[in-house]
Amino acid sequence: MVALRNCELSFLSISFIISLSLQLMGAYLILWFYSMGLSLTGIGLITSIYMVLTLPVDVSSSAFADKYGRLKILSIGALIYGLGLISLSVSPSPIFIFLSYGVMGIGLGIYSNTLEAWIVDSLDSREKVAKVFSRQQMVNGVAGFLGNILAGALVLLYHRLNLPILIAGLLMLLSLPIALLSEDNKEVKMVTLPTQRIVKEAVRYVLGKGQLLALLISSIFTVFPLVAWMQFVSPYVVDVLGFPQRYWGFILSAYFLTVTLGGYMNVKLLKRVNNRLIAIFSVLLLSLFVLMLSISNLTLILLLLFGLSLIYPIRSSSIISWENELIPSNYRATALSTISVGALSLIGVIPLVIAYKVR
Repeated sequence: MVALRNCELSFLSISFIISLSLQLMGAYLILWFYSMGLSLTGIGLITSIYMVLTLPVDVSSSAFADKYGRLKILSIGALIYGLGLISLSVSPSPIFIFLSYGVMGIGLGIYSNTLEAWIVDSLDSREKVAKVFSRQQMVNGVAGFLGNILAGALVLLYHRLNLPILIAGLLMLLSLPIALLSEDNKEVKMVTLPTQRIVKEAVRYVLGKGQLLALLISSIFTVFPLVAWMQFVSPYVVDVLGFPQRYWGFILSAYFLTVTLGGYMNVKLLKRVNNRLIAIFSVLLLSLFVLMLSISNLTLILLLLFGLSLIYPIRSSSIISWENELIPSNYRATALSTISVGALSLIGVIPLVIAYKVR
């Protein structure tokens, strides 16, 4: 089998496909749930359960990735997630939606953090890490722009809110051949260790590293309030503030085009400023923008969304670069899972279950 040798190209290609799929799906997902009669509280509960279901598999699957190969585990997770999306797109009832969302949660738990761990250990220079993650934000922004444009066009042409979700599931499957053809990596010295031992060592390392705990606390107080609010931004802007539903996908496309600009800005900033300082100032700005989202003004909310789209990729690429500077290679994926989805999903449940009711 011919292996793809350019690891950065493979990384950006897989990231683009996954981001395109997620944004194509996400543009109208909540609005589709809402149109089926689900309340915002019900949507919050379904989303919370989806997040909780990542817990049993996230850290353990990352340990398998550290032991046997990051891209192999990513392929399994992407396959499960893609099939869950396809199933979700033809869901005839709320119960079927719950089951499909559960499958997606398991898939997310399996593939999360594997791609980032793979690229860091594949690069021949640590100086490249921050730049590669900034380029990833640029690529994800382009994918978000195209995904939301496509979603909006599909809904305008076919008047089916679930059609973008079906196509998103099919697109997710395109990441598999790239991942399987790319040269995988794993730590040879970890192959002989039991998976349980890898998990214990990674968790012990995270808990014993003060800087990683500080980054974890920062994520709790910045990312999850934003994630909780973004879950309900579409019905809030469309139904409460009166923005036309048919144009929502196009607004999101412009939002993600700004994400690309944010990634580009971070590449330029890295030439003059340390990525840790960039992380600190971007978190400060992000927090101020989130605070202002409580204002019920359509124009201001849209402007704030674009501001968030500019700052968030700068914060994300800087934080993940900082984390990877502190984490050893031999259990990188496991440690990343420990300080992100696996550990934080429990906290993320709180604002999602206590869903903000606009009616």
